[in-house]
Amino acid sequence: MSQVENDERASPDRLLRAFGGDPRRAIREETIVCLICQAAFRQITNTHLWTHETTSLGYKERFGYNRRRPLMCGALLRLYTERAIRSRLAARILRRPIVSNPELRCRGGHRPVALEEILNRREMQLARGASARGSNGSGRAT
Repeated sequence: MSQVENDERASPDRLLRAFGGDPRRAIREETIVCLICQAAFRQITNTHLWTHETTSLGYKERFGYNRRRPLMCGALLRLYTERAIRSRLAARILRRPIVSNPELRCRGGHRPVALEEILNRREMQLARGASARGSNGSGRAT
């Protein structure tokens, strides 16, 4: 990482430039990089974020993460997921009707869309377009 981005008061655009404008690149298999101080952790905790005078929600909004995104590396996320399944905690989590029922989603409310969600949607559209072009045999759309 470049030490140029080490200034805590730098704009989110400048800090995200180190990751090509994609905050998802800060989350790796074994580490997650704090986009404020460029330090690598297994999990960005509220204690660490307090040193930057922010909260996890403020951090996620500032850098474009989805609100429900865990601020932890992939390996730790898998460990916690497996532990929740083994202890049957995952079975006790209630389903939200707005998520499981497409009719309710069509009526849905308005909410802010995070940069991470925009990037995920763009990648899905590109993947769908590539698979559609490859399925007609000619390699180009008709």
